[in-house]
Amino acid sequence: MIKDDAKNFAIDAHDGQRRKSDKSKPMIIHPINVANILNEYGFDENVVAAGYLHDTVEDTKVTLDDIRNSFGEDIASLVNGASEPDKSLSWEERKKHTIETIKTLDLRHKAVIAADKISNLEDLRILFEIKGECDFSAFKRGYDDQKWYYTEVYKSLISNGDTHTMFDRLKELIDYIFYDKRNDSYLVNNIFNDSLDEYKELKKLHYKLEEITKLRSFVSNEPYVIEFTGTPRTGKTTLIGNLRDFFKKKGYNVDVVEEFTTSKKYKEEIYPKLNDKSKKTLNIEIPKYVLANLNTSILRKPDIIIVDRCLFDRLIWFNRLFLKDGLTKDEYNDLLEMYMRIIKENEDIIIATYADSITSLKRDYKANLSLAPRNFLNETNLGEYNRSLFSLEREANKNNINFNLFDTTEKSEREISIDVCNSILNDMRNKLINKVNDKKELKLKK
Repeated sequence: MIKDDAKNFAIDAHDGQRRKSDKSKPMIIHPINVANILNEYGFDENVVAAGYLHDTVEDTKVTLDDIRNSFGEDIASLVNGASEPDKSLSWEERKKHTIETIKTLDLRHKAVIAADKISNLEDLRILFEIKGECDFSAFKRGYDDQKWYYTEVYKSLISNGDTHTMFDRLKELIDYIFYDKRNDSYLVNNIFNDSLDEYKELKKLHYKLEEITKLRSFVSNEPYVIEFTGTPRTGKTTLIGNLRDFFKKKGYNVDVVEEFTTSKKYKEEIYPKLNDKSKKTLNIEIPKYVLANLNTSILRKPDIIIVDRCLFDRLIWFNRLFLKDGLTKDEYNDLLEMYMRIIKENEDIIIATYADSITSLKRDYKANLSLAPRNFLNETNLGEYNRSLFSLEREANKNNINFNLFDTTEKSEREISIDVCNSILNDMRNKLINKVNDKKELKLKK
């Protein structure tokens, strides 16, 4: 298809170029996004192809004749309509030329220009909201000049009565960035009026996920696997629920795999078969079922997999058993090596929450009515678990496992949720940036 050829042509033409606003990203993701926007609105294949190619004449060694010879007169015309004149002219002269030229174009030509501006402004909105400031320092002109330019481009797009929902989308972005017309007044004035700092943090999370969603559209994606582990009574269940809701409300397919040893299947089917076995046998058998559950979830290919106490948690139990002489050093090291490798192959990030023994016990007693002694939740067991947790943190660092430990002792569940979500989103972004920097990955995505 001609649009696939145009995409690959553009990827090669822009090779090595970086985004002005974010040097970690290749330039090509902007033309790909422009083409995606045009495709979203149902424009024909030539218009979508022009979206991929719209910056090649302006920003690479490719000439208009190259485009014409490779893709024909129609696509060359669409690309030319979105290209600025001689770069030796001043910024103001080039922008004024664009503003006047747009008025004479038909809707197909205008669409390429509108998609270009939408892509740029959506990227800037994400960047500005995450940074917490409107910063145009990466560009040749600042806020006032950019405001003038984008406003005049919009006026030119609608100057002869042309209408399109793309133009409305562009207008909303211009109003948001340059005229401070936001749609969040209800949240600010009624919901977060007494906690504006929290609202700002949540807004950053929202736009971080917005950026990740856009990055995911450029490359092929495997499920992103999160394991939750850590000291009991540290808000793990609340965290999992918050994250599941956060991603699902953005349209992500989220698979939550329940804690195996508290599941109905374990209690009714597995444990009765292992009940008469030694603790060593029990602890070695359980991870096999845990891994099988994880693999079943991975095969379903959701966007996000959240696993409650998975493979890393079982390593903590191996460590506890080893410290109680239930495993020899060689047995423990063999299990440690094997499961560290499996974790690295199957899980993207480990989130562990921690609290000291007394804090966990207090939370348990104050969350329930019973004063009866707890079986596992006692100072001795919790202390042993925490020592093994810290020991495995060191092993994770040695093995380059993406392990993140959060001390919940002095923080609310809300604060921890925000901190954990930030860590996950930052890791997802880094992994996606690595993929979009790979030309082969970009070409594989259809």
